[in-house]
Amino acid sequence: MPSVIRTITFDCADPHALASFWARVLDGGVHPDDAPGGDEALVVVPGGGPELLFLKVPEGKSVKNRVHLDLGPGERRRDAEVKRLIGLGATQVADFRREGGGGFVVLADPEGNEFCVEISDAEIAERVARED
Repeated sequence: MPSVIRTITFDCADPHALASFWARVLDGGVHPDDAPGGDEALVVVPGGGPELLFLKVPEGKSVKNRVHLDLGPGERRRDAEVKRLIGLGATQVADFRREGGGGFVVLADPEGNEFCVEISDAEIAERVARED
């Protein structure tokens, strides 16, 4: 049987604050045992996906992420999701949207960890239907 990804771990300065941001992004929740000011905070993700664990470290982020998350909006279109995430505290880093609706947007969470927002499943289906 193959290995499975149970948890994706992020080093950060404020685990609870960053976990709270990601819990809102993913419509999940911060584990009830994890309180503000603690050394770690776990985001429980609905639907059984990998959990996100945030660990307090003394040093700040200094280089581009070597690994990042790609988000596929659930019920929203990509552009609406980008707007929602910026409203939650993300910042836009780069815009790789293409004419015709493809591409993605690179955002950063409140501690500077980059992640991408791709088009939604509905938008993918619309593009496929146009190509048929």
